[in-house]
Amino acid sequence: MKKNNQLLVAALGLFMASCGAGGPKKTPSGVEYTVHKSGSGAQLKLGDTVLMNITQRLNDSILAESRKMVGAPVPVLISKSVNKYDLMEGLALLHEGDSATFIIPWDSLPEPRPPFGKKGDKLKVTFAVENKYSAAAQTAKEEKEIKDYLDAHKLNATKNEEGVYIAVSEPGTGDKPKAGDTVFVHYTGKLLNGKVFDSSQDSTLRPGMPLEPIKFPIGQGFVIKGWDAGIGSLSKGSKATLVIPSSLAYGLQGSPPAIPSNSVLVFDVQLVDVKSATPATAKKK
Repeated sequence: MKKNNQLLVAALGLFMASCGAGGPKKTPSGVEYTVHKSGSGAQLKLGDTVLMNITQRLNDSILAESRKMVGAPVPVLISKSVNKYDLMEGLALLHEGDSATFIIPWDSLPEPRPPFGKKGDKLKVTFAVENKYSAAAQTAKEEKEIKDYLDAHKLNATKNEEGVYIAVSEPGTGDKPKAGDTVFVHYTGKLLNGKVFDSSQDSTLRPGMPLEPIKFPIGQGFVIKGWDAGIGSLSKGSKATLVIPSSLAYGLQGSPPAIPSNSVLVFDVQLVDVKSATPATAKKK
């Protein structure tokens, strides 16, 4: 029995080591932290953009969870620490795959402090590091996701010069808009998982607002790049589905909470009307 107990202790020790369990540590400026899980990836460094999930607690009560708020890991730029409470020097000690909690005594936070804490409380911030962001890797990932989506929905799409995938369901008979023309567009926007985040034709998504086409001058940067490129490829009267890579939509930052970071967007659109730009309008930048 004694031998079996020793084996159990040894096995538990190996398990704890593999999980990165250990006692509290301190950053160079003295902030206490504990690594709950050790990853096998590269150490983070200044200039890295890192995707992570962040949980904030006051003592043991959860204040905020980024995953629930945004729906995906959030991007964080590892930058030079301005003060120890921005935790940047602590993040630079972590690796891809790490999960660590930093503990800040409420009394030590600089004034003014939020009103929900009191003397003796502890602010606990947990960072679960997923991976460093790579534009090339993200592009490759999205290309596969888009192909899978088009195949699953039997959409015959063409990729235009700017990188927007366009599947025309009803060709229009009018002209294509030119830069500066005002376009009128009905649309429904959704994520690849089918979740609708906006629509010009759904009163539940736009309570109190008139259900009418959105209008904007094409090619002037009033909308995301994927819209300028996609709508600009259609003829007046067309109905189409636009599949837009994140780099031509809201990119790494997303548009929380509806649109997570690095989201490919799908828009079912109808180019209702096109109004030619007047000379004065066309010259505006």
